[in-house]
Amino acid sequence: MDFDKSLLKPCPVLYPTPEEFESPIEYLSRNDILDLGSKFGLVKIVPPKGWKPPFSIAPSFTFHTRTQKLSDLGITSRSRKFFIDNLNRFFKMSGNRSIKSWFPCANTKVYYYDLYLAINKLFHGETNLDHISSDDLHKLNLLFGVKTDSRVLLDEYNTYIRAYAEYLSSNGEHFDFPESDPEDDVGACLICRKSNSPTLTLLCDNCNNPYHMRCLQPPLEEVPEGTWYCDRCLIGTGAYGFEENPEVKYNIWDFVEHCKEFEQNFLSTYSQEGKSVTLDQIEKIFWTLVEAENSQLKVKYGADIHNLRPGEISGFPTVEMPQSPYEPESDTSPYINHSWNLTRLPFAKGSLLNFIDSSISGMTVPWIYVGSLLSTFCWHVEDHYTLSANYCHFGNIKKWYGIASSHADAFESLMKASAPDLFQRQPDLLHQLVTLISPTKLVEKGIPVVYADQGPNEFVVTFPRVYHAGFNSGFNFNEAVNFTMNSWLNFGERSIRDYKDIKKENVFDHFRLVENIMMAYVKSEKEFANSKELVGQCIRTYEQFLDNQMKLVEDLDSERFDKVSVKEQVPRMLPITPGRESRMTSMKKMKLANDDEEENLCDVCRTYVSYQYCEINNHHHRFGRWYPGRPKRNETILTVNKLLTPSASPRTDIKSEGPAHDVAQSESAGHLELLQERRPVNDEFDELISQARKRAQDSEESNGQKRRRHSSRFQNKSTLPELTKPEVKLAEVKETKRAMKKVRYNSLLRHLNQFDSVKLCLKCTVQMCGERGEKAPRGSQIIFEKSFGDMQRILGEAKTKYVGEISQPVCMK
Repeated sequence: MDFDKSLLKPCPVLYPTPEEFESPIEYLSRNDILDLGSKFGLVKIVPPKGWKPPFSIAPSFTFHTRTQKLSDLGITSRSRKFFIDNLNRFFKMSGNRSIKSWFPCANTKVYYYDLYLAINKLFHGETNLDHISSDDLHKLNLLFGVKTDSRVLLDEYNTYIRAYAEYLSSNGEHFDFPESDPEDDVGACLICRKSNSPTLTLLCDNCNNPYHMRCLQPPLEEVPEGTWYCDRCLIGTGAYGFEENPEVKYNIWDFVEHCKEFEQNFLSTYSQEGKSVTLDQIEKIFWTLVEAENSQLKVKYGADIHNLRPGEISGFPTVEMPQSPYEPESDTSPYINHSWNLTRLPFAKGSLLNFIDSSISGMTVPWIYVGSLLSTFCWHVEDHYTLSANYCHFGNIKKWYGIASSHADAFESLMKASAPDLFQRQPDLLHQLVTLISPTKLVEKGIPVVYADQGPNEFVVTFPRVYHAGFNSGFNFNEAVNFTMNSWLNFGERSIRDYKDIKKENVFDHFRLVENIMMAYVKSEKEFANSKELVGQCIRTYEQFLDNQMKLVEDLDSERFDKVSVKEQVPRMLPITPGRESRMTSMKKMKLANDDEEENLCDVCRTYVSYQYCEINNHHHRFGRWYPGRPKRNETILTVNKLLTPSASPRTDIKSEGPAHDVAQSESAGHLELLQERRPVNDEFDELISQARKRAQDSEESNGQKRRRHSSRFQNKSTLPELTKPEVKLAEVKETKRAMKKVRYNSLLRHLNQFDSVKLCLKCTVQMCGERGEKAPRGSQIIFEKSFGDMQRILGEAKTKYVGEISQPVCMK
């Protein structure tokens, strides 16, 4: 259905008094404001009359942009494109023509992806529908508005989808594809990482990555004729990122000119009789473009700008830029240290980020956003489910959509149901900020959505675990930062659990934060007078964490692990709340203090391990090989007659050649090959390439037809081929290729086995090394950065004081 704004509710607009505005955390922590945040998810805050900080960013400020193709961002349109691209590769590899993404049926379009999803869900992954019952056929047809006895959908499925569905089914849940490594030799096989046997190496016709034929599953004995694609390109990874070119920089005024030109072209296309386009019209056009199958419209967005040069951190007045270059006569003194100055808000009175003893540059330093017409920010929640504040310095309306945290689970479930294959391949998809779905569709599914129209000199505040998205109606200049308050703590704890499931890296140590709050409480006199509920939460959280750690350590086999106590280093306790010193000076000090710190994250789940964890002895570089890992791929072979044409198959049945073949494929033979293998020097390798090229040419001439290429390996004259990537860079997209419900270990283990030791949190130690750690190599260690005794002492002091200050003891469990 078309976008319908009437289905959305406007968010509350708050007008704090000058007194209320002086203390943002106190104001937002009021029960009535918390109730609004809980109900609506976001609020707009209009500062008191006269509060207008002069725009103070340095004239030297420049930025690069990301290019957004709107039709790629809709979850439905991208899923359909992703599916049909992979399906057509499958067709091409089996010698068939490509097809469109849809077919006409009952006066409507039916997308092959939608049909694949419906049948997969309705028949629980079964691909053979030859004996489908009439009742099941009716159910399928009703989903697409087709006559109940029609077999059109079944015929289309059997003709165009079934063979590919069988291939996907035979693949099981295998989404852990080998990745190219810049440190590998050019032309090295992605599976074994060796660059030998160039004549027996295939290059995928899509990604151009090399694979030894013997390393494929099943292995190939002959170079296939025609086109060949690797599993990664037939199955797909679901990865997506924005195009960026950091070399092309804009200053503000250059970008204004770009925006003017784009807006003129936009108006010439969408305005009627030279009239201006209203915000409501722009909104409808935006969502139409997002849901279009293949709109070519692209927009530029200066997003997540994080300059650290003096005067370029923020548009607010700062110590580095005390006077506005654009309003030199204005008085900036009321704004430099104001709590709503976004360089100060993360450390305002009452923000729990004050209790973190290390820098979190990605959260506590503002990000700048320079928008253009139709540029967008996709559905997401903030890191660690914190709150965020966004301020518009000047420009056109920024349109916001928000979903209250009480509906976050329903939103996530709906998104996963809309594109289960994408989430199976990219479990952290909603944390990548690359996916949109229309608010109208969400409301249709029972998920309320609110909106906000943010103009200049207005704040939008999102509350914990609130999914939000939006777009810009023209050029504007905004900045945003994260902050916390007491009501956030439980959300923060949940984020750690959720992140562990999808292997999302923690930004800071949540339990260290809780400990610091307790220690500050023990030492304080009045600071926590009105925060007894917060203290009680911290005590319960810390005690549960301590109990879990103690039990996990107790269960580990003491004969396999040495217990090592690490004397805690004196923390580099720079004052996290900037005083009168410049913001830049404080940031530089924190950066220097943390640059040499070792990453203190679990190598598997990416959670912090700052108390007790395991260092697994990996000197033999065999970590995890004792672990059964994912089930073996279903080796049900798709024989030639099951494919659409009798040609080279992605699952050709290659039989063993007998005992000699079995010995050659054994693990012992692999070890022997490692001992005997001598990597040829460049001259020798060039000669091999030359000989291989000649053999390939002779073979083509003798066969009278063109055989499948070995790509640039045989086409370059005398140098090793360079597997280059386009100059246009993609935004940071973490290609997490694990299935949603089962962790994929192969690529991870391949990476970890480069190191002599592996750092694991206690839970991952149990998961990877057995319930008692019995599979861990001897010489592994349990590291105690803080002893249980010290933790019990901190907990005991906090509990004693807390119990003494309340009328009845807190329930500790």
